[in-house]
Amino acid sequence: MNQWLNRSHPQTLQAGVILGYISAVFGLLFVGGRLGLLVIYIGLFAGAFATANNKRWGYFLLAVCACLAAALEILPLVDSLISGAPLERILSLLNRTVFPTALAVAVIHIQSREYQKVWFE
Repeated sequence: MNQWLNRSHPQTLQAGVILGYISAVFGLLFVGGRLGLLVIYIGLFAGAFATANNKRWGYFLLAVCACLAAALEILPLVDSLISGAPLERILSLLNRTVFPTALAVAVIHIQSREYQKVWFE
């Protein structure tokens, strides 16, 4: 049975799946022709869908793509902080890091990891 969201998953994993879909859709809309980001966002979508259907490979794909997406947003923020960029640039970059970081944290949360170890195929 194919489903978009599995309500029997813990809240952290449900949040990870929902944020995976949202990040993938907005990422694909604004990817701007960069192939590496395109692969990450397609991986987020495929991983979220497979995770909702209790596939272990989907969970790992979602986790890897979520961590890569978060790292790609955090690195420019750290660079701007070190170089002393203007405050509005730093706040803009900080705003962009919120959803990818929340996605990565929700997916790799201990409750999500333990659930997939026990219940996923």
